[in-house]
Amino acid sequence: MRLLSFYSDSYTSLEKGFLVQDLHSSSETEHLLKCLLLEHEQYYLCTYDKDSDGCIWQSLNYFRGKGSEIRRTRILPVKGVPLYPYILNSSNSAVFYTFAGACSVLRECKEIIPEVKGILDLAGQCTIKAPKGDFPVIVIEGLDATGKSTLCHALKDRLNAFLLKSPPSCLSQWRKTFDEEPTLIKRAFYALGNYIAACEIATLSCKAPVIIDRFWHSTAAYAIATEVGGKIENLPPHHHTLFQWPSDLLKPDIVLLLTVRPEVRIKRLQERGLGKTKEENELEANSYFRQKVEEAYRRMENPSCIVVDSAPSKEDVLQHILSLIRLYCGL
Repeated sequence: MRLLSFYSDSYTSLEKGFLVQDLHSSSETEHLLKCLLLEHEQYYLCTYDKDSDGCIWQSLNYFRGKGSEIRRTRILPVKGVPLYPYILNSSNSAVFYTFAGACSVLRECKEIIPEVKGILDLAGQCTIKAPKGDFPVIVIEGLDATGKSTLCHALKDRLNAFLLKSPPSCLSQWRKTFDEEPTLIKRAFYALGNYIAACEIATLSCKAPVIIDRFWHSTAAYAIATEVGGKIENLPPHHHTLFQWPSDLLKPDIVLLLTVRPEVRIKRLQERGLGKTKEENELEANSYFRQKVEEAYRRMENPSCIVVDSAPSKEDVLQHILSLIRLYCGL
């Protein structure tokens, strides 16, 4: 079983590993584990046992060539910690707040994932922090079947605007590959997609308004909801740094979050008759996950998301959105 361990008072103690449960209490289990791990240069091995008084003890061993016991500690129950462990070590999380951070992860994969070279080549052509033009940049966010695509095309026609998606079309050939990679690599790919899209946004916003179907908020909200287990209560608190916009990424003028009741959204999906994405299956099967995604969206700051109910008619939603754009962007 996958294991996550940490000390609740330390921001550098988060450890990931595996928990092996010996159902047969065999004396050979620890020996076999050590033999299995011999090929690794260094590792930690914790074993747990119960004494005759019913107390549970942890023995922590560090192996680098020859093993040595670091400590033996009695395990005691404690109350729940104020912050979920993922939040304690957000610098090593799957949310990227700099262009350099996302690039560094993919550079480590060049030897095993050939497609990385093409992505890094595209990223190398980007001008980070390219200034936005005089025309507004409008981001439309929301779960599938909340009306994003319909609204984006309507706004494109009404405002005579450019319409983009993130990740941009130049990365579409690699999406399937990276969707099947480990979480950190996948999120680094999508993070770079935002920066590559930002370069095009900077250029186009000098000519006309730009509408973007999902951007950084979407990347961050799904990553946070995926990494933070359990219920909404485990999310970072309001105003936490995890909800802040990256300082080196082009910032939109307005971000609109479309929402609709779950039963309406599911009905719309059924009417489409299309195959569901992996994320959509997770949203439908796990109500906690869906709630965490939506709440993460709502906690985003600088810029924050303006929540819009997309249940009314398409024209009513469009008119409401246009009034918000006039208010915030001066159009």
